[in-house]
Amino acid sequence: MCLLEDLAHRFIQSLDLPSGLLKRDGHICYCEGCTTYLGRAGFTDYNYPVDWYLFRVNVRVPPESSLEEISNKWDLCFHGTVVPSLKSLLLLGLKIPGDKDMHGRQISELDEYGTENEEIDTKRIFVSPSIWYSGTDIYARPFCYKSENSGLTYRVKVALMVRICPGTYVASGSTIETWFTFLLVNLWRYPKHIIEWSTKQKDRVVITGVLVRFERYQCTGHSEGSCSIF
Repeated sequence: MCLLEDLAHRFIQSLDLPSGLLKRDGHICYCEGCTTYLGRAGFTDYNYPVDWYLFRVNVRVPPESSLEEISNKWDLCFHGTVVPSLKSLLLLGLKIPGDKDMHGRQISELDEYGTENEEIDTKRIFVSPSIWYSGTDIYARPFCYKSENSGLTYRVKVALMVRICPGTYVASGSTIETWFTFLLVNLWRYPKHIIEWSTKQKDRVVITGVLVRFERYQCTGHSEGSCSIF
């Protein structure tokens, strides 16, 4: 077991998720050492989750669909989220602002996207074909985690691996202007005008995995977004 795998499993165990949400095995480590043996089949530069650890979930197959169809015909994408929302998302699926979470609390644009932008129709589920775009701090907001095993503190990000049904979503340009968006467009040649996908069809978006990434940082507090560089 490599360092990332051990850290990821200890972190997930600390969240006390209900049993049955994650598969018992089949999880994948994408650290540099492990990926030497895995290769990059099925991925491209912009969606390969290097340095992330993937926990496979027991997929909630929507009506009139099958697991085989979802795995082979639906498009791969990602959705950055926050650690406190993970349990609700795995239990209920991706939601649209205005829906309620597992506690009966109404989800706001600020919860989902970290901003309230009147120029954007946020009453939709947003995903991206790029793990690097979905993994930016705006979407995958950092959470401070102290390993009880090592005593070290980490800045943790969580993103969901998702499958979305072709023909049910709209591809559009970036709603965030960051240096990373520039890299995606100019270095990896990913078209900026289709970097975000969105849909209002909640039953056509399925969570297939949970991705976690750790950065060695010194946190100044215990809530997400309160980390500073170590």
